Amino acid sequence: MALPLGFSAIGLLTFLLLTFTIATTVNTFAMEAAVLFVPAFMFVYPEVVPAFPSIPLQAAIGLALFVELFGYTSSVSAYYYRGHIDLDVAKAILAVSIPVAVLTRALSYFAPSTVLKLLFGGMLVLLSAVLFKAHQGGSHDERVAADGGQTVSPAATFDRYDRLVAGVGGAMAGFVAIAIGELTQTLLTVRKRVSVRVSTGTSALVLHGTIVGALITNLFLLKFAPPAFSGHDFTVPFGFGLVAGLACACGGQAGAFINSRVPEEITIRAMMTVYSLGAFMVYRVLFL
Repeated sequence: MALPLGFSAIGLLTFLLLTFTIATTVNTFAMEAAVLFVPAFMFVYPEVVPAFPSIPLQAAIGLALFVELFGYTSSVSAYYYRGHIDLDVAKAILAVSIPVAVLTRALSYFAPSTVLKLLFGGMLVLLSAVLFKAHQGGSHDERVAADGGQTVSPAATFDRYDRLVAGVGGAMAGFVAIAIGELTQTLLTVRKRVSVRVSTGTSALVLHGTIVGALITNLFLLKFAPPAFSGHDFTVPFGFGLVAGLACACGGQAGAFINSRVPEEITIRAMMTVYSLGAFMVYRVLFL
């Protein structure tokens, strides 16, 4: 029996389980949903869920931004409840990242799809390498202890370099819906020596606020901008996004719960592994 949106019972169950798994993964590590959802929406969902349509990159990014709203609203509330968010740091980064993300989301429609895919994959591979290099020769907790711990709020020591990182993260969030969470996470754990749990919760809030700005811009362009300006000769399947949102909300809670239980070094290794999957996108662009 066909369900709404053309789902079969098995297709709907597959869709929900796959979405929940991805949402739990990205919310555990404060990664943009697009890191896994964009390639999944383009290459996995159409193969394993017959009702799901084949969609181009910009539609996949728009849908990832939409479902991320549900997942991170859920996980940010959970991280805040657990005291894992530094609000001062989040405000300092959001002041830069939101306006940049709004601008670049509009400009993204003028960028060639191939360039955006290379940016998407290349940034993830770079961040994986940065985390690997920074966490050689001892655990994160050991290095923080050796430094005497974090005695001053990272927001009090924000400099031009930190604001540049926030700007780059906002730009990438607007262009390809990734990097602000990953860059914030890397900035706080590597440069500011913040505990992984607090950096993850803070990065989740930064990611959420930045992506909401990009999402509102995206919806505005799809609704009001002429195709000659925005280039939106595609349709974002928001109906599937609403169904996915239910699974993402559950995944947000599950991700925050797992993050509070998993040892920090395991979290770092898992982040490096997931970020390295960006090589798949680069490979597809260059060789397939």
